[in-house]
Amino acid sequence: MPFELTIVTPEGAAYQGTVDRVVLPGTEGEFGVLPSHERFLSPLKIGALEIETAEGRLYAVITDGFAEVNGDEVTVLVDSCQLEHEIDFARADVELSEAEQALDRVAGDEPDRYRHFEAALASARARVEVSRKKSG
Repeated sequence: MPFELTIVTPEGAAYQGTVDRVVLPGTEGEFGVLPSHERFLSPLKIGALEIETAEGRLYAVITDGFAEVNGDEVTVLVDSCQLEHEIDFARADVELSEAEQALDRVAGDEPDRYRHFEAALASARARVEVSRKKSG
C-alpha cells in the first residue's frame, strides 16, 4: 500500500508522488518510512534522500529541514532539494574539493564562516554520493 510523499522548498513542491518507501537523513541518523508508519515529526540534516516507487529508485539531496510523517502521508520541508537528474557530477566534485579547501583555511575563531563551509561540504558530499548512485 503506497503513500504520498511531498518535498516542499520555499520555491514550491520539488517532488510529489506516490511512493513505497522513503529513507531520510535525520539529525540522529537515517530513517526509513513505510506505509502506515507511526506519526512523528523529525528534524533533518543535509544529505541524500532515497525514494522507492513501483518504477524504481530515485535519489535527491536535501538541506536542513523537517519531515512530518502522518500515517499514509509524508511531508518534507527543506530549504532546497536537488533530484538526481539535476545534479552535475563534475561540478559537484569540484565543489567538494573547494569546500574541503575552504574549510581547512577557516580559523577556529570564525564560527559562522566555519558552519557555512561545513554545510557546503556536507551538501557537496551528498551530491557526489547521489551522482555516484545514479551512474552506478
